[in-house]
Amino acid sequence: MSDKRDNLLLLILADLRRNFFVLLLGFAILISAFYNIYITHETRELITKKEQLSQQKDNLMIEKRNLLIEEHTLDEHSRIRYIARKKLSMSQPTKKNSVLVELP
Repeated sequence: MSDKRDNLLLLILADLRRNFFVLLLGFAILISAFYNIYITHETRELITKKEQLSQQKDNLMIEKRNLLIEEHTLDEHSRIRYIARKKLSMSQPTKKNSVLVELP
C-alpha cells in the first residue's frame, strides 16, 4: 500500500514538472482575473468619488456667486451712505430733527 502511495506521489510530482508552464499560465490567468476585478472595483469607487466632488464643486460655485452678489449689494449701500455723508453732508435723522406728519 505504501508503494502505491509513493508511486502515486511520484507520478503526481512528475506530471506537475512536465506541465509546469501550463500550471504557471493558469495561475497567471487567475491572478490577472482577480486583478481585473480589483481594478474595476477601484475605478467604480473613483468615479463615484469624482461625481460627489463635482457636485460639491458646483454647490460651492453657486455659494460663491451668491456671496459675491451679496457683497456687491452691501458695497452699494455703504457707497451710497458714504456719498450722502461726505459729499452731500447728510446724516441719519434723530428724534429731535424728525417731524411726524399725519394725514387727515
